[in-house]
Amino acid sequence: MVHRTGHTGFWRILAGKRLLLGSVAVVLVFVMACTQTETEESAKKQRRELVLPVQIGKVIFKDVVDEIQSVGNVVAEQRVIITSEVEGRLKALPIEEGSKVKEGQVLALIDIRDYRLQVEQLQAERISAQKEYEKTLSGLRPEDKEKLQAQVMADQSALALAVKEHRRMEQLVLDGVVSQSLLDEANDKVARAQETLRSSKAASSAGGQSRDEDISKSKSNLDSVTKKLEMAQLDLSKAIIKAPFDGVIISKKIEVGAYAGSGTAILEMIGSSKLKAVLEIPQSYRGKLEKISRIDFKVEELGLGFIIDENLKQRVRVIPDANIFSGNIKVQIELPGHLNTLFPGLTLEARLQFETRREVKHVPSISLVIGEKGTVVYVVENEHAKLVPVRAFKERDGLVEVDDFTHQLNRDTQLIQRGSGAVFPGVKVLLTNPEPKAEPPFNAAETGKAKPRTGPRGT
Repeated sequence: MVHRTGHTGFWRILAGKRLLLGSVAVVLVFVMACTQTETEESAKKQRRELVLPVQIGKVIFKDVVDEIQSVGNVVAEQRVIITSEVEGRLKALPIEEGSKVKEGQVLALIDIRDYRLQVEQLQAERISAQKEYEKTLSGLRPEDKEKLQAQVMADQSALALAVKEHRRMEQLVLDGVVSQSLLDEANDKVARAQETLRSSKAASSAGGQSRDEDISKSKSNLDSVTKKLEMAQLDLSKAIIKAPFDGVIISKKIEVGAYAGSGTAILEMIGSSKLKAVLEIPQSYRGKLEKISRIDFKVEELGLGFIIDENLKQRVRVIPDANIFSGNIKVQIELPGHLNTLFPGLTLEARLQFETRREVKHVPSISLVIGEKGTVVYVVENEHAKLVPVRAFKERDGLVEVDDFTHQLNRDTQLIQRGSGAVFPGVKVLLTNPEPKAEPPFNAAETGKAKPRTGPRGT
């Protein structure tokens, strides 16, 4: 009995210890949970209390004259290498390098004796072919035509008589007056008369057909000789090389007495009537050329400057061979004719101005932030920073043109400038300049820092 009592007491003590340990564990879990909650609340409170000092500015709306600068060269409107189109020895070259020539003026002469002889020979052949064609075209003699027609008519009459005789014999045979043999002879006469008529008609038709073939053959021969004569006359004219337009001879490519083959270079010349400027501009401006309003040129070598602001649509055209390395395009601009001091080879600077865009949005360059989400700016909304995505373009004098494609920027927007790189969406901000300036420099610390650029750059 004592043994059982002791055993029961032991289990009661063990159960009490387990209950005590469970209570302690529950208390520990509760304490840890409370501690974690207090830590999170404290962190949230600290974040709520985080305030970043910033300096704000304004979104600036201004008119923009879109323009680019380029460097190019003066070139002649026409520049050609004159080549020989026929073969022969160069007999004369009466033009010196640097000479001014007029359109149609003789520049060089190929020996024309062989070409002249060929022309004379073909002229004689053509006269002979022309006479033969006229003779063939005149056709048969009238008496020959009448003879053929008379034969056909005679054969027709003979056939008619034979048919009439045949009918008469048929009736006589039926009446028993004549024998069947006479009717057979009448049948034979009709058949022979029909064959004779067919023969005469065939002869007449064949005679006419043969004359058509003779006429066609004679005409073809005449055309062939005429074509050869025209080609020979053309070769003769090509032996005399003339200036294709008014211009200046740059250089000679061959000397008198040398043999020139077809395609041999004789002279190089440029046109003197008009000069053009060839410039290279960004590909993105190709579609804007129709809106070009003014071009300012400057030629350092001559100390010359001039402006073109009239008929620009007619003066400017794209040269269809874009630079595959730079991605730029070349444009050709017709220069005024009164600028007599210009000449091919000069280098010139050009500033091309396009249309004026009104009320274009700009922000100070220091307000732009480039991050994982692209280019953005931050604005103040209800004392907190708000992210606004934008697309940035040209920069001028500390201002950057932007495309506000979400339409959140206006004249009253408080734009974060100083401190824009430290803020993040939703953080509370403290304005250090509640009344910002609307134009650069935006504060005293920036005075003298905004330097004008030497020229605009393309996008």
